[in-house]
Amino acid sequence: RQRQMCIRDRSGIGKLLKRLGLHLKRGRLRLHSPDPAYDGKVAKIARALTPARTRPARVTLCYGDEASIYRQPTLAPVWGERGVEPTVLLSHRSNTRDRLCGGLDAVTGRVVWRRGSRIDVAGLQKFLRDLRAAYPGRYLFLVWDNWPVHAHAAVLAEARRQRIHLLWLPTYAPWENPIEKLWRWLKQTHLHHHRVADRWRELKTRVADFLDQFASRSPQLLRYVGLLPK
Repeated sequence: RQRQMCIRDRSGIGKLLKRLGLHLKRGRLRLHSPDPAYDGKVAKIARALTPARTRPARVTLCYGDEASIYRQPTLAPVWGERGVEPTVLLSHRSNTRDRLCGGLDAVTGRVVWRRGSRIDVAGLQKFLRDLRAAYPGRYLFLVWDNWPVHAHAAVLAEARRQRIHLLWLPTYAPWENPIEKLWRWLKQTHLHHHRVADRWRELKTRVADFLDQFASRSPQLLRYVGLLPK
């Protein structure tokens, strides 16, 4: 009887909370950027984006970032048969890692990227040269986050040599960088629950094929990352 009363009490409390406009919800992690110059940096990027959209033959703005791929699959929610737990096999080999460095054209959706076992000062210098080679003669902006290696003296010198104008994102504000969504798409498509942990070369080929589909332009990618003008 006491148990029935408790159940009724909980039911009554739930109804009362709903009448008050309160509902049980799943919480979400939230990250706040502490950058005091947040608004100014976002506005500066927006100002650079305007000529890139109005004069695309002369001005280009790319969002840049790095990501990692691993031999071992990562886990994520997947569709499956009721009562059957989805599993994926791990490799007995070490969890080999490759690093990706990319730039996403904010107007065309083109992706310029390179891969290496590590992305260091030399790797970033090569990426800057790749980016300039992809856009010869353009006034070229690159939006980057505040990873310390981006601000290394040799990297900044290479950006000046390549006549690439760096714009800095606010600190701890990944939501301001649309290329983050490209990495998310890659992970969802090829890294979560993949079944080629013992075929590392094949996994790298799949990643390359995914990124190479954006080698020229992609309205689909622009739509996915939220860069199509409304």
